[in-house]
Amino acid sequence: MSGPILMDDPSSLIEAVTLVRRRFGAAALRRGGDPLPEPAWVTGVPALDQGLGQGGLVRGRLTVLAGARSPVTGRLTLLQALAAVASRTMPVVYVDLVGTLDPGFLADLGADLDACLVVRPPGGDLAPGLVMGYSLVAAGVPWLAVALPVHPQPAWRRAEPALAALVATVEGRRAVACVAAPAPLAAPLAYASSLTVTCRSLGWQEEHDDVVGLRVGLEVVKSRVGTPGSQAGVLLRYPRPHGTGEVVGFPTVVGLPASPDGAGVAATLGPEVTPAVAPGGGPAVAAG
Repeated sequence: MSGPILMDDPSSLIEAVTLVRRRFGAAALRRGGDPLPEPAWVTGVPALDQGLGQGGLVRGRLTVLAGARSPVTGRLTLLQALAAVASRTMPVVYVDLVGTLDPGFLADLGADLDACLVVRPPGGDLAPGLVMGYSLVAAGVPWLAVALPVHPQPAWRRAEPALAALVATVEGRRAVACVAAPAPLAAPLAYASSLTVTCRSLGWQEEHDDVVGLRVGLEVVKSRVGTPGSQAGVLLRYPRPHGTGEVVGFPTVVGLPASPDGAGVAATLGPEVTPAVAPGGGPAVAAG
């Protein structure tokens, strides 16, 4: 049988399509003749790409890395490291509302600093930061990172229109957008997220009585593009005197200690802990 689909009440189909797109986004439904959507942006860490369930960060959707406010969870380091990887092949915007990003640190991650635009609104205000971010995406920047601290509810209420505009712009431009935020997530951000990944520390990695990295467990707790519940683990291996830091993927680490040699496939990424000693003898830790 060929020809167009005939329905007694076309308005019911239009209503159903509208509801699906409103709930799951315009990219969730397309006509058969429409071009296929672009594949996910590959992070370069196989364990992470597989753990996300889509082969990487989904274009046109908001991905959120969520972690407890303390202790260190690795969310900011992952965000900065992924932005560094992206900058090697495309322009990147990093909205630094936390105010801790160091260009030298990005360079140590292997970033192309000439391809990176760092946005810091006065006072770290949430709404202006989001407006600046989506304005640059609308202008053609294909990769957006946003580092969020804790903001009070009034700030989020003022920022809701900007967040909605950011989500719509990212979807319309098919951009990659990744946000690192403290958990529990603010309600507007939790709703806007298409893919929420929690980050939690699984403990320090030690070799020869020295701390060499942080083990981080990742779990997809919300997904509008797949099935939630998938898990992965990475080791944030710190820089050595003559070597860069790296992220090593484990086949199964959630709830389990990592192997001493960090077996897995490595990608050049960044450190979570600086090679220094904090007061009290513990390692000095970067926020996030």
